[in-house]
Amino acid sequence: MSYEGAMLPVGALDAALRGEMRALLERHFDGVRSDDFEADLAEKDHAVLLRAAGGRLVGFSTLRVYVSRATGAPRRVLFSGDTIVDPEVWRSPYAIRSWLRGVLPLSRGDGPLDWFLLSSGHRTYRAMLAMFDSCYPDPALDRPALRERLHAYARERYGAAYDAAAGVVRLPRSVHRLRPGVGDVTEARLKDPAVALFAAPRRSPPRCAAPSRPGSPTRRSASRPCSAARPTGR
Repeated sequence: MSYEGAMLPVGALDAALRGEMRALLERHFDGVRSDDFEADLAEKDHAVLLRAAGGRLVGFSTLRVYVSRATGAPRRVLFSGDTIVDPEVWRSPYAIRSWLRGVLPLSRGDGPLDWFLLSSGHRTYRAMLAMFDSCYPDPALDRPALRERLHAYARERYGAAYDAAAGVVRLPRSVHRLRPGVGDVTEARLKDPAVALFAAPRRSPPRCAAPSRPGSPTRRSASRPCSAARPTGR
Protein backbone atom coordinates (compact mmCIF):
# COMPACT_ATOMS: atom_id res chain seq x y z
CA MET A 1 0.00 0.00 0.00
CA SER A 2 1.19 3.52 -0.73
CA TYR A 3 1.04 6.45 1.66
CA GLU A 4 1.37 10.20 1.28
CA GLY A 5 2.86 12.58 3.81
CA ALA A 6 2.60 16.34 4.26
CA MET A 7 3.56 18.94 6.85
CA LEU A 8 0.97 21.63 7.57
CA PRO A 9 1.03 24.67 9.85
CA VAL A 10 -1.17 24.16 12.88
CA GLY A 11 -3.33 27.09 11.79
CA ALA A 12 -4.33 25.12 8.68
CA LEU A 13 -5.77 22.20 10.68
CA ASP A 14 -9.53 22.60 10.60
CA ALA A 15 -11.99 21.04 13.05
CA ALA A 16 -12.57 17.95 10.90
CA LEU A 17 -8.86 17.20 10.60
CA ARG A 18 -8.29 17.78 14.31
CA GLY A 19 -11.08 15.31 14.97
CA GLU A 20 -9.36 12.72 12.75
CA MET A 21 -6.10 13.24 14.59
CA ARG A 22 -7.66 12.94 18.02
CA ALA A 23 -9.59 9.81 17.00
CA LEU A 24 -6.36 8.18 15.78
CA LEU A 25 -4.68 9.03 19.06
CA GLU A 26 -7.61 7.61 21.04
CA ARG A 27 -7.41 4.28 19.20
CA HIS A 28 -3.87 3.74 20.44
CA PHE A 29 -3.69 5.59 23.77
CA ASP A 30 -5.74 5.51 26.96
CA GLY A 31 -6.52 8.76 28.74
CA VAL A 32 -6.72 11.03 25.68
CA ARG A 33 -8.67 14.19 26.53
CA SER A 34 -9.83 16.86 24.13
CA ASP A 35 -8.37 19.68 26.24
CA ASP A 36 -4.95 17.99 26.42
CA PHE A 37 -4.99 17.37 22.67
CA GLU A 38 -5.91 20.98 21.88
CA ALA A 39 -3.33 22.30 24.36
CA ASP A 40 -0.62 20.28 22.60
CA LEU A 41 -1.65 21.70 19.22
CA ALA A 42 -1.86 25.26 20.56
CA GLU A 43 1.83 25.36 21.44
CA LYS A 44 3.06 23.69 18.23
CA ASP A 45 3.97 25.20 14.86
CA HIS A 46 3.36 22.29 12.48
CA ALA A 47 1.94 18.79 12.16
CA VAL A 48 3.36 16.07 9.93
CA LEU A 49 0.46 13.99 8.56
CA LEU A 50 0.51 10.58 6.89
CA ARG A 51 -2.45 9.35 4.84
CA ALA A 52 -3.17 6.02 3.18
CA ALA A 53 -4.70 5.66 -0.26
CA GLY A 54 -8.18 7.12 -0.15
CA GLY A 55 -7.18 9.81 2.34
CA ARG A 56 -7.43 7.83 5.59
CA LEU A 57 -5.20 9.33 8.31
CA VAL A 58 -2.73 6.70 9.59
CA GLY A 59 -0.19 8.85 11.41
CA PHE A 60 0.76 12.31 12.63
CA SER A 61 3.31 14.14 14.74
CA THR A 62 3.12 17.69 16.07
CA LEU A 63 6.21 19.85 16.50
CA ARG A 64 7.58 23.30 17.15
CA VAL A 65 10.99 24.95 16.90
CA TYR A 66 12.10 27.29 19.66
CA VAL A 67 15.31 28.78 21.03
CA SER A 68 16.50 27.43 24.37
CA ARG A 69 19.02 29.14 26.63
CA ALA A 70 18.96 26.35 29.18
CA THR A 71 22.56 25.40 28.38
CA GLY A 72 23.78 29.01 28.54
CA ALA A 73 24.20 29.90 24.89
CA PRO A 74 21.06 30.07 22.73
CA ARG A 75 20.40 26.88 20.77
CA ARG A 76 17.53 25.91 18.49
CA VAL A 77 15.40 22.98 19.59
CA LEU A 78 12.79 21.00 17.66
CA PHE A 79 10.31 19.67 20.22
CA SER A 80 7.93 16.86 19.26
CA GLY A 81 4.47 16.62 20.81
CA ASP A 82 1.64 14.17 20.20
CA THR A 83 2.81 11.45 17.82
CA ILE A 84 1.18 8.23 16.64
CA VAL A 85 1.56 5.87 13.68
CA ASP A 86 -0.99 3.14 12.99
CA PRO A 87 0.46 -0.39 13.29
CA GLU A 88 -0.24 -1.00 9.60
CA VAL A 89 2.60 1.43 8.80
CA TRP A 90 5.14 0.12 11.30
CA ARG A 91 7.01 -1.97 8.75
CA SER A 92 6.89 0.75 6.09
CA PRO A 93 9.46 3.55 5.64
CA TYR A 94 6.77 6.09 4.71
CA ALA A 95 6.25 7.51 8.20
CA ILE A 96 9.95 8.18 8.79
CA ARG A 97 10.41 9.56 5.28
CA SER A 98 7.45 11.92 5.65
CA TRP A 99 8.73 13.20 8.99
CA LEU A 100 12.23 13.77 7.63
CA ARG A 101 10.96 15.56 4.53
CA GLY A 102 9.07 17.91 6.78
CA VAL A 103 11.70 18.66 9.41
CA LEU A 104 15.02 18.52 7.55
CA PRO A 105 14.47 21.95 5.95
CA LEU A 106 14.10 23.32 9.48
CA SER A 107 17.63 22.15 10.30
CA ARG A 108 19.04 24.51 7.67
CA GLY A 109 18.25 27.64 9.66
CA ASP A 110 20.64 29.69 11.77
CA GLY A 111 22.74 27.53 14.05
CA PRO A 112 22.48 23.83 14.99
CA LEU A 113 19.16 22.18 15.77
CA ASP A 114 18.55 19.52 18.44
CA TRP A 115 15.51 17.23 18.36
CA PHE A 116 13.95 16.90 21.82
CA LEU A 117 11.10 14.47 22.42
CA LEU A 118 9.32 12.73 25.26
CA SER A 119 8.73 9.12 24.26
CA SER A 120 6.33 6.71 25.96
CA GLY A 121 7.03 3.85 23.53
CA HIS A 122 10.20 2.15 22.38
CA ARG A 123 9.29 2.35 18.67
CA THR A 124 9.71 6.13 18.52
CA TYR A 125 13.00 5.84 20.39
CA ARG A 126 14.28 3.18 17.98
CA ALA A 127 13.21 5.34 15.04
CA MET A 128 15.37 8.14 16.44
CA LEU A 129 18.37 5.80 16.61
CA ALA A 130 17.79 4.83 12.97
CA MET A 131 17.44 8.38 11.69
CA PHE A 132 20.22 10.13 13.59
CA ASP A 133 23.88 9.30 14.12
CA SER A 134 24.16 11.34 17.34
CA CYS A 135 21.49 10.52 19.93
CA TYR A 136 20.96 10.29 23.66
CA PRO A 137 20.33 7.90 25.29
CA ASP A 138 22.42 5.70 23.03
CA PRO A 139 22.94 2.00 23.87
CA ALA A 140 26.41 2.12 22.29
CA LEU A 141 27.89 5.46 23.46
CA ASP A 142 27.50 7.86 26.38
CA ARG A 143 27.62 11.18 24.39
CA PRO A 144 28.12 13.46 27.44
CA ALA A 145 27.62 16.78 25.59
CA LEU A 146 24.27 15.72 24.17
CA ARG A 147 23.34 14.16 27.52
CA GLU A 148 23.88 17.45 29.32
CA ARG A 149 21.85 19.36 26.73
CA LEU A 150 19.01 16.85 27.10
CA HIS A 151 19.06 17.24 30.88
CA ALA A 152 18.93 21.01 30.47
CA TYR A 153 16.01 20.91 28.02
CA ALA A 154 14.07 18.48 30.21
CA ARG A 155 14.61 20.53 33.38
CA GLU A 156 13.66 23.69 31.50
CA ARG A 157 10.38 22.23 30.28
CA TYR A 158 9.34 19.82 33.04
CA GLY A 159 11.03 21.16 36.16
CA ALA A 160 10.78 18.85 39.18
CA ALA A 161 8.82 16.29 37.14
CA TYR A 162 12.08 15.35 35.42
CA ASP A 163 14.05 12.68 37.28
CA ALA A 164 17.53 13.02 35.79
CA ALA A 165 18.91 10.04 37.72
CA ALA A 166 16.29 7.68 36.27
CA GLY A 167 16.17 9.46 32.92
CA VAL A 168 12.37 9.83 32.94
CA VAL A 169 9.70 12.50 33.25
CA ARG A 170 7.00 11.62 35.78
CA LEU A 171 3.88 13.61 35.07
CA PRO A 172 1.36 14.22 37.90
CA ARG A 173 -1.40 12.92 35.63
CA SER A 174 -1.12 10.39 32.85
CA VAL A 175 -1.89 12.46 29.75
CA HIS A 176 -1.60 9.53 27.34
CA ARG A 177 -0.74 5.90 28.06
CA LEU A 178 -0.24 3.38 25.26
CA ARG A 179 -3.03 0.84 25.16
CA PRO A 180 -2.13 -2.81 25.84
CA GLY A 181 -0.82 -4.41 22.67
CA VAL A 182 0.62 -1.16 21.31
CA GLY A 183 4.37 -1.08 21.83
CA ASP A 184 4.41 -3.72 24.58
CA VAL A 185 7.87 -4.51 25.93
CA THR A 186 8.10 -8.30 25.79
CA GLU A 187 10.95 -10.53 26.92
CA ALA A 188 11.81 -11.15 23.28
CA ARG A 189 12.02 -7.43 22.54
CA LEU A 190 14.24 -6.89 25.58
CA LYS A 191 16.96 -8.79 23.72
CA ASP A 192 17.30 -5.65 21.60
CA PRO A 193 19.81 -3.42 23.49
CA ALA A 194 17.89 -0.28 22.49
CA VAL A 195 14.59 -1.60 23.85
CA ALA A 196 16.30 -2.82 27.03
CA LEU A 197 17.86 0.60 27.61
CA PHE A 198 14.59 2.41 26.94
CA ALA A 199 12.60 0.14 29.25
CA ALA A 200 15.10 0.05 32.13
CA PRO A 201 13.58 2.88 34.25
CA ARG A 202 10.09 1.37 33.90
CA ARG A 203 11.20 -2.09 35.05
CA SER A 204 12.84 -0.86 38.24
CA PRO A 205 10.16 -0.33 40.95
CA PRO A 206 12.22 2.04 43.15
CA ARG A 207 12.56 4.43 40.20
CA CYS A 208 9.04 4.18 38.76
CA ALA A 209 5.85 5.69 40.09
CA ALA A 210 3.22 3.05 40.84
CA PRO A 211 0.01 3.64 38.88
CA SER A 212 -3.24 3.84 40.81
CA ARG A 213 -6.74 3.27 39.47
CA PRO A 214 -7.07 4.17 35.75
CA GLY A 215 -8.56 7.61 35.39
CA SER A 216 -7.53 8.65 38.90
CA PRO A 217 -6.08 12.19 39.07
CA THR A 218 -3.21 10.80 41.17
CA ARG A 219 -2.06 8.39 38.47
CA ARG A 220 1.46 9.17 37.32
CA SER A 221 3.11 8.52 34.00
CA ALA A 222 6.82 7.94 33.43
CA SER A 223 8.19 8.69 29.95
CA ARG A 224 11.75 8.92 28.72
CA PRO A 225 13.06 12.19 27.23
CA CYS A 226 15.37 11.72 24.24
CA SER A 227 17.44 14.00 22.05
CA ALA A 228 19.23 13.80 18.71
CA ALA A 229 21.60 16.17 16.95
CA ARG A 230 22.65 14.98 13.48
CA PRO A 231 20.53 13.11 10.93
CA THR A 232 22.19 9.98 9.61
CA GLY A 233 24.07 10.64 6.40
CA ARG A 234 24.38 14.40 6.92
